[in-house]
Amino acid sequence: MSELQHLAAWIKEQYPEGYLLTWLLNQPGLWWCDGEIYQAALLQDGDRLKNFVRANEENEMLQGITSKLDQEENWQALAASLTRIFEIYQQELSQLQAQRLQRERLLGKPSVGTTRPTDKHPPTDIQQPLPIPTADPLIGHG
Repeated sequence: MSELQHLAAWIKEQYPEGYLLTWLLNQPGLWWCDGEIYQAALLQDGDRLKNFVRANEENEMLQGITSKLDQEENWQALAASLTRIFEIYQQELSQLQAQRLQRERLLGKPSVGTTRPTDKHPPTDIQQPLPIPTADPLIGHG
């Protein structure tokens, strides 16, 4: 066990951004839209992310991490990385759902929430990507 603690301390010292990003991605409730990490990522708000980490710094895994990431650019880069991870995750979810629907259509099985195969309406159960809070509600651009 002490070897793992030593290794974690070394990684935290040498690669604080990667260490913190990994810790953030392992937090319960990460994917909840009202969660602090999710909001910080969507808004690419490094300050919000830093405040969240500071509030959790009593956790043994995070002690001293904010002092290693002392420049605002580091926090902004972390928030931008999380944003890209969320975007890729949503793209993959949409692709998996579309592939499932395509397989079901080929097999002739209707999906829950979809129209009958004879209807000419598109299926309604493909999850759409979550909206970006800062985007214009009419055109969808930020």
